[in-house]
Amino acid sequence: MPRQVVTTALLITALLSALLSGCVTVSPERKNEVAEKLGWVTGSCLAIHNENLKIGDEFTLHQVSDQEHSRSITVISRATSSEQCKPLQKDRRFVNQLTDATFYYVNAEELPELAVASIKGYSTRGIKFRACYSNQAVQFFAFKGDQQIWQGYYFVAAQVPETCRGTR
Repeated sequence: MPRQVVTTALLITALLSALLSGCVTVSPERKNEVAEKLGWVTGSCLAIHNENLKIGDEFTLHQVSDQEHSRSITVISRATSSEQCKPLQKDRRFVNQLTDATFYYVNAEELPELAVASIKGYSTRGIKFRACYSNQAVQFFAFKGDQQIWQGYYFVAAQVPETCRGTR
């Protein structure tokens, strides 16, 4: 009997892991130039598909909510702890790292609760940014016209009201 319980628990864990990874991993075609130039920010943490950022690299912030915040952030270092980067807290670290994003510790006069960031010098002319809540997560989007050119995913490990219907 105990062996069956352990086997069942392992099977459930494997299925959940596969289901979650299917939802949040980034396929090779999503890792493109746009994904290296755009990321999402919460507090002092930047998540982006670019592991080559350096201390001092600057980003422009794009508002996705009504909250006022600074217009730019600066990379301080790679984020290594949940004190530097809330998405790396124990209850959410595993899922957030499934996206293959690199997490950076950033600084600004007024840190955003949620924002999209673009590396300084990257033209965002004609790009609209959106964020919405769905299934314990925040989803970030960038659209150029009707075409979605980027998506970010932040697992917040808390029930949030669904707002993603009709986000375009």
